[in-house]
Amino acid sequence: MTTPERTAYDLARWAPTLTERVAAVDALAHERGVDLADVTVLRHRHLGSRLGGEVAEVLRLADGRAASPMESRARVALVFGGLPPAVQHRVVVRGRRYYLDLAYPDLRIAVEYDGADHRTQERARRDLEREAALVSAAWRVLRFDAHVVLFAPERIVAAVRAVLAAR
Repeated sequence: MTTPERTAYDLARWAPTLTERVAAVDALAHERGVDLADVTVLRHRHLGSRLGGEVAEVLRLADGRAASPMESRARVALVFGGLPPAVQHRVVVRGRRYYLDLAYPDLRIAVEYDGADHRTQERARRDLEREAALVSAAWRVLRFDAHVVLFAPERIVAAVRAVLAAR
């Protein structure tokens, strides 16, 4: 048995890549309410532990507001590309509240991950209505699927950089 904080600390050291370590810590912080400051305390308590030096960078990149590991992976790609976005940015359009996975609010650019659940008929219809509302409020919505997030994250960075330059 272990605490969620200890699990986050261990994942921050042992997951296979920095991006995966961040995604794992984000998921624990989001789903289990892990306070990243508590993980920092563990890091200081275990200075010199194997791969302990990795933890500080993971905690610098981690954000418990991330609603999914894929969102975390996309965010890390953008941060590494020099384009850090806002996370779970709230937008109100015509009295309806929407949360954008990632956003550049000043330029009204949204970056969304579309997983398998977005392909159901009901979800696709809601996504279309949501996007129409955002576009009517002058938002530009960029959508990426699992293949791009996992195997071509540089395409996310390039697309966001191009839209940022155009705006």
